[in-house]
Amino acid sequence: MKSRLPAVFSFLMSALLLAQYCPQTYASKLSLPFKKTDDSGQVINKLSINKHYTLSIYADNLPGVRTLAVTSHGDLIITQPNKGTLSLILKDSANGKRLLLAEGLNRPHGLTLHDGFLYLAETDTVLRIPYDSQQHKFSGKPVTLIKNSFPGGGNHWTRTVKISPHNKLLVSVGSSCNVCIERSAMRASIMQYELDGSKPTLYAEGLRNTVGFDWHPVNHLMYGVDNGRDLLGDDRPPEELNQINQGQHYGWPFYYGNNNIDTTFRKQPPSGLMPIPARHFFTAHSAPLSLLFLRHNPHLPNTALITLHGSWNRSEKSGYKVVAVSFLADGSIAQTDFLSGFLQHNGRVLGRPVDLAEDKAGNIYISDDYAGRIYKATPNNQ
Repeated sequence: MKSRLPAVFSFLMSALLLAQYCPQTYASKLSLPFKKTDDSGQVINKLSINKHYTLSIYADNLPGVRTLAVTSHGDLIITQPNKGTLSLILKDSANGKRLLLAEGLNRPHGLTLHDGFLYLAETDTVLRIPYDSQQHKFSGKPVTLIKNSFPGGGNHWTRTVKISPHNKLLVSVGSSCNVCIERSAMRASIMQYELDGSKPTLYAEGLRNTVGFDWHPVNHLMYGVDNGRDLLGDDRPPEELNQINQGQHYGWPFYYGNNNIDTTFRKQPPSGLMPIPARHFFTAHSAPLSLLFLRHNPHLPNTALITLHGSWNRSEKSGYKVVAVSFLADGSIAQTDFLSGFLQHNGRVLGRPVDLAEDKAGNIYISDDYAGRIYKATPNNQ
């Protein structure tokens, strides 16, 4: 066994370097050395959900399922980026009936429904497609709003797209690297557009990879979760929850955590740069991916759910759960577990939560790209 250790270490270091510096085509194919997960019935019995909810499997056998959007009819639109597909899971269908809406897409990820249109973000493009919720289908041809605008290659291929309370289109674009000076200002940023894709504006920068963002339903403040850099050890830097304000810089690549200067980067911050401090921190490398403010759940007022996809580069795994962050009257933030158990005590991983969606009845849907499932958290009767 000892004779194999140098080879194993060499493989892991090679994989790490490949993920950090090689194009996304190669980095995306790296697999995590986890054991195969249990079947759905076994997993449900091992998971713990908030006492006000009951957990069930909503859909299974969905390899690499990522983002979710609930239609006005209550159906669920999903992306499977590695397959390049967009599908529909019909509401309450006995056998989880699915309809293929589109295929041959370039790693579709961002989804949002607004005023009868589906906005869909691929790695390099944002489309707007008329969608008929009652008929369960597109009702017109797609219109390309943004094309070949986002820099490609490197790490962080996902693009998240959402519509703000002020009817602006916002798109997050992650960094191309672990830590570097980007050639394009669009990298490590959130961009803002008009709903037709015009008037591109750099909304916020210094955000290494803010996949998940949303607006508080009462005060309309924008919040996002950011993934910190790698290769600083198990416990640095913490992942961040930021209040995202237009025109502000959030520190990357010069700062991390509580505005700590990244001395390993060896690049001086621009003169006068004063990054906005985070509002809340999560355990290092836990990989927050989705943030959803609850709008139809009286059990959890003034609360956002956040998926922690889980670490891939930490000696003791972190994340692998969904947490609730509650915004308290005194301005502080309290964090509790909402859905946990994907990481077992023996280190075995059963799932990796990715995205969140809520319907008008208060049901919460959680995607798991590791097991290829969608879970449903149903509010218990009052």
